[in-house]
Order: sequence, then structure tokens, then C-alpha cells
Amino acid sequence: MAATVDVTDHLSAGGDMGLANEKIISQVEDLLRGTVVIPSIQRDFVWMRPDVRDLFDSLYRGYPVGALLLWKTGLNVPFKTAAVVQTDKTADQPLYLLDGQQRLTSLAWVYRPQSKADGRHLDLRFDVRTEEFVTPSAVQRKDPLLIPVSTLMQENVQFYPVLNKAGVSPDDPDFGSWMQRLQRVNNIRHHQIAVITYESDDYEEVAELFARLNKGGRRLSKGDLVYSAIAARWSAGLDTMDTFHQELRDSDFDLNREAVLRLMSLLAGTGAHHIKLIGAEVDETALKEAWHATERALRFAIDFLKGECSIPRSEILSSPNVTIVPALLLHHRGGKLLPGEAQLLRRWVYTAMAFSHYSLQVEGKLDAEARLVRSRAGEDLFAELIRRASGPRSLDSALHPRDLEQKYSTHAFFKLLYIAALRDRARDWATNIAINDQPMSSGSRIEFHHVFPRARVQGAYAKEEWNSLANLAFVTGQTNKMISSRLPADYMAGVAPERLAEQWIPRAPELRSLDRFPDFLAARRSLLANVLNELLGLPAYAGGTIRQDADEMPADETVIAEDPSAPALVKADVQALRTEQGVELHAVYEGRRTTAYYDPPSRTVTIPSGPGRGVYESPSGAAVAVVRSLNPHVNPNRNGWSFWTVTATGALLQSIR
Repeated sequence: MAATVDVTDHLSAGGDMGLANEKIISQVEDLLRGTVVIPSIQRDFVWMRPDVRDLFDSLYRGYPVGALLLWKTGLNVPFKTAAVVQTDKTADQPLYLLDGQQRLTSLAWVYRPQSKADGRHLDLRFDVRTEEFVTPSAVQRKDPLLIPVSTLMQENVQFYPVLNKAGVSPDDPDFGSWMQRLQRVNNIRHHQIAVITYESDDYEEVAELFARLNKGGRRLSKGDLVYSAIAARWSAGLDTMDTFHQELRDSDFDLNREAVLRLMSLLAGTGAHHIKLIGAEVDETALKEAWHATERALRFAIDFLKGECSIPRSEILSSPNVTIVPALLLHHRGGKLLPGEAQLLRRWVYTAMAFSHYSLQVEGKLDAEARLVRSRAGEDLFAELIRRASGPRSLDSALHPRDLEQKYSTHAFFKLLYIAALRDRARDWATNIAINDQPMSSGSRIEFHHVFPRARVQGAYAKEEWNSLANLAFVTGQTNKMISSRLPADYMAGVAPERLAEQWIPRAPELRSLDRFPDFLAARRSLLANVLNELLGLPAYAGGTIRQDADEMPADETVIAEDPSAPALVKADVQALRTEQGVELHAVYEGRRTTAYYDPPSRTVTIPSGPGRGVYESPSGAAVAVVRSLNPHVNPNRNGWSFWTVTATGALLQSIR
């Protein structure tokens, strides 16, 4: 039987909770009467026959089977047809079953076989000899001692006639013990089950609670829940949406439901917070119109991303949300851009990818960008969009080679370098044929190759160096095999110089020897930084310039005030501060102290427990997570270098930066 979850761990303080122990059969009867209904956010019945059998076995043996969670609300919540026939639906506001659908439906099918909505009865039998529940085969159905559980579950069942019909007489030595076994099956009716009634009129809060409860199998997202709710209100909705998602998959631009629904919600006028799509004010007509606008807008956007940005498939995007701004803009413009705007929109796409624009505060950022698309035009619009996508960096600040340190094939920079190679039609080192993102021949598939092969460098240098993107190049599978474990000084002699230049390999041959590996990485990072700078429309990096870090935030977003007088920095030996988990940090916000650990090489911050628990790519990302967790009513922009304190020294994190 599927594992259950302690729902009380997930209940928000926003709702009222009642807890009672009830007979399980009374809850089944409430479902059959229609006083309990299935909200549209619930998935369909998915249990298999063995799951039903295991449920009855657990109840027979007195094992716990988890709690039921009911939702009480005054909202007009869309609900779906249950998998049981509800013959006497109440005129009063029903209760919505959030957790327990599979269990109650299974019990109802066995308790009242005619209630199964599809008319196909579920035949569950009890083997009185072995005390096992079975779903019988055609041959087993002829066995009189496999007794239908539906018979045994009725209120006034007489066990003597049941055994007599099965050919067991009172003088049979097993008659008494078998009578007791049948009684135990009937006692399932009286099994006490915890029933939690959660009272709330906040649909989003309840949707989040429901999503957290569904831990078995694939976890349902809020997007899944909203799709289900839309389908309950728009009869052809699910088929229409699924057809379009198949079209996206066929074009290699599959997008997750969250991103598509955010765009749909923006086009419907309800904002990027797509849970609002299932509000009562959004009727079937409005849903249809918004969906058709979404399809049209996404076709415009995908054509732009493929044709103008050289992004051949959605996996190369840093986030599916990057499609939304181009979709909105092109939708409002009827698929047309003014001269020069394509280059500006392309720059925005690359900037949003490079700096992980949608890693946090997605809905708030999209709402602000949608307002910009509606209210501004020309260079003013694009300048503001690009400024926002640049995050805390000062606008037009060139990428420094140091920005490429500790960056690997999973980083957005690597995806942008791949795009640059496609745009410039870089050619394979052995075949001299332009690399193709989706070749017909498996040997021509693009792989990333360690310029200095891993087998030759992993014993002499740290993984952070040899696995970094400065040591990666794009080649076909057959070329990768040809290179094998040879050093660049050997195999590059047979590669045309222009092929190496297309993938930004330093020209100096002396850098291709094993002892010059760190110098090779440094030289290539300089070349790669300027490839990225060109893509992003930033100034070229000039050797010797000092990289500046800024924390400039959009003027219309609330920035949490900080004390401008920072304490004197304490110069500390970073290595001496490190523990097994990293450099210990702490922050005190809203009277709550949060402990974290900083990893200097990667600049990641790990919060092991408490508010904001997780691993973050930057101190600012970790700071935002803490603020957002403890004070969700503010826009939590925060410079992490001045948010965190090094516990051992009492100085701000910037002291060991």
C-alpha cells in the first residue's frame, strides 16, 4: 500500500484545523452520498488491484492506514466527477477530499459494488482458510471458500448462512475459527481513522498543501493542479492543452506547465501567479481565449529563440521562463519587431540566461516585466528589461575571466558558449563539418571534450580546474574517441588552426603542454569571457581592469534597508576558518538566527536546516531565501556579502571574499 504522510506537518498557520476519529465506513458513506466530493486538483484514481487488496489486508490486521484530509471552504471550488456514483448529492456546501481519495474510493467499490462509476465491479475475495484477500481468476471464482468481501462488509450480514452456502457445516472443526475470521472482516467497518478537517478560503494555500502531500510517485506541481482545475471548467481543455504540449515536444521545445501557465495567466490579465487562473471570475470563455493567445504567443517566441538566438531546443535554456517575455512582447506586437529590436531582445534573452534571472521571485519579476511591455517602447523598454535581467551587477560591466572560475558544464555560461559556437558555425576538429545540434548520425552527435584529457590531468590538478568549462570544447563523438587521452601538444598539431580559433583555444603552442595547464586555463578564460561579453552586449574585458561588484536593484522594488556603517573588516586566513562543511556563517533576521556554511572555491552557501534550507549558488541567493522564508510580504532583495557574518571572526562575509 502507498505510504502516507503526516499531514499535520504540512498545515499552514493560515487555516483552522479540526481533528477527530471516525468510523471508516461513515467516511465511505459520505463519499457515496456526495457530502464529500473530489476537488479538481485531485488526480484520477490510479491504484491497481494489488493496492486495494493490500489496503483491506492492513485494515483486517489492524494496521494504521493514515489519515483523511478534508477541506472546508466557502469558496466555489471546481470539483470533478468521482470514480463512484454519488446518488444523493447534498445541496449544502460539500467537503473536499484532499488526501484519501484512493483509499475511500477503493473501500466504496468493494462495499457497494454497483457504485463503481464505469460499471465494472471490483471483485475482491477473502480466503477464509488462509486469511488472505485475493482478486480471483476465473477458476478461483468457483472456489466457495473465497468469499466476496462486499458480502462481508454489509451492516447486518449473517455469517452462519455465508459459511453454510460455502459448504461449511456447524460440525466442521474449523467452523468456529472461520466465523471469527469473517467477523474480523466485517469489523473493518468500525476501524477508526483520523479525519483532519482543514478550514481555509485560500485556494493557493490549499493547493500548496495538497502538492506537498503527494509524495508517492511523481510529485504533483502547482502547474499540474491548475491544469486539472482548468480541465474541470473547460470540457475540452485538457485535450487542447495536451495537444499543444505534444506540438512543443515535437519541435524540441518542450516547456514545463508552470512556465506555460504563467504566460497564460499574464495574457488572461490575472498576473503571473497562475493559481489565479482557477478563480471564479475566469470562466470557460476566458480560459479558451487566454489559452489560444498563449499558443500563438509561444509559437512567436519559439521561432524567435530558434531563428534569432540560435537556441535549437528548450533544454539549452537556463529556465523555461526565459520564453515568457519574448512571447508577451511578440504577442502584443503581432509577431513584428521594429528595426534593431531583434538584437535588443536577443541580448535580453542571453542576459537572463547568463545571470539566472528567474532563479528567484519568478512571478514578481514577470509581473514587472509584463507592465514594462505594456507601458514602454523602443530602447527605453529594452534598456530597462536588460538592466533587470543583469541582477545585482552594474549595467554594462564586462565579465571578468575570474567570473568563469569554478564554472562547469552545468552552468548557463557553458550553454551560452554552445550557442555562440552554433551561431558562428564552428566546425568539428576532425571532420571540418559545422557542428549540428541534432545530427542524423550518432557519431556526429555533439559532445563536450576535455581539451586536456581527464586521464592526463586528474592526478596532477584539482577537479575544479580540469572539469571547468575553460577545459571543455565541442566535438563530435567520433572526434572525441580519436583524441582519446592524448595531450593537446600532440593532437592539436593535426587540427587546422582556424578550427581551434573557432572554439577559442589560445594560439600559443607552449600552453598545450601538461606543465602549462593552469596557464592554458587562464588564457582561455580571458578568451571565453570576451565571447560572452560580445553575446551579452557588454564591453570587452581589457587585461588588468578591476572587476567591480554592485548590488543595484530596480527602483520600483522594495530593498530591505541596511545599516550603511559596516564594521571594520577582519582579515582572516580563510583556510583556517574552514570546517568540514565550509566556513560557518550566521545571520540574524526577524529575531531568528540562521546558520549556514560558505564554500570559498564555488562561492556556494548551504543552509542545513531552518528558514531557507538548501544549497545556493551565491551568498545573495541564500540571503534572499532566508528573508523570503521569514518575511514573505517584502520583496527580499539582499546583498549576501553584507547579510552573512563569519561566525569565527564576527566580521561580514565580504571580509573573506
